[in-house]
Amino acid sequence: MAEVKQNNILGISFILLSCATMTISALLIRTIGKDLNVFEVVLIRCCFSLFYILILHARMGPELFIAPRPAMVGLRSLIMAVIVLGNFYAVVHLPLVQVTSVQFTKPLFLVVLAALFLGERIHLRRTLATLCGFIGVLIVLRPDGSIQPAQLAVLSAAISMAFITVLTKKLVIDHSTNTLVFYGNLIVVILCLGPSVYYWQMPSIFQFVLIAGLGLSAYCGQVLMVQAYRYGEVTVVTPFEYVRLIFVAIAGFIIFDELPDRWVVLGAIIICGSTLFIALREAQKKQRAKEV
Repeated sequence: MAEVKQNNILGISFILLSCATMTISALLIRTIGKDLNVFEVVLIRCCFSLFYILILHARMGPELFIAPRPAMVGLRSLIMAVIVLGNFYAVVHLPLVQVTSVQFTKPLFLVVLAALFLGERIHLRRTLATLCGFIGVLIVLRPDGSIQPAQLAVLSAAISMAFITVLTKKLVIDHSTNTLVFYGNLIVVILCLGPSVYYWQMPSIFQFVLIAGLGLSAYCGQVLMVQAYRYGEVTVVTPFEYVRLIFVAIAGFIIFDELPDRWVVLGAIIICGSTLFIALREAQKKQRAKEV
């Protein structure tokens, strides 16, 4: 594979487009979720994603379905189901800025997982940044003695995103990214089939169009994110990921009349600051390792 020339302007452009498409996905989920059950929406959305994968990557042929480590691919796909269902449910039932803020906590959970399962040492500054991030989560969610199901859903999704990152890093060594995405969507479809049949309500043509758009926007968001880090330096591109919070806040206010209160804003700032610090420290550590 030819080496990709670094282009930070192009990388930033891709990350901003990714933020925009992910915001569109959230708006579509909220709109569709008002009238249809979350299992049904996820089922149809993943069916469309499977269709896009099979069409766009038909040139791979049988190679698309080859999984040398099926047990690990299956585990990753089950975790993907938790992520998709958790995020969908949370977006429908919680303010968009609150959901997006908690979604940004993935690096915090990655730090904890690295310490618990990989034996990685966490130095004082990363430890303090991680603790600050979790304080930010408490401020955003403000549990008053009772946790809402939607809050548990988005927290479960955030933790699962950290787990799936670790698994994906191991699997991409001998698995195609397209294969992992295919099986991830396939398992979600299988798991959602039973509940969807039970709660089934025939979507209108307009709703089918919205769900098809959701599948496409989610797919494009992932591709644009990969391209952003392919062309741009991590330390330059990463801060622009948090522009999604601004996009979501503006869209939520204009379309759903959602105005985040001062506590959500404060918590979001703390989460973004701590996760950004961890991400930049990690990038600097990798850069120093290359120079040695």
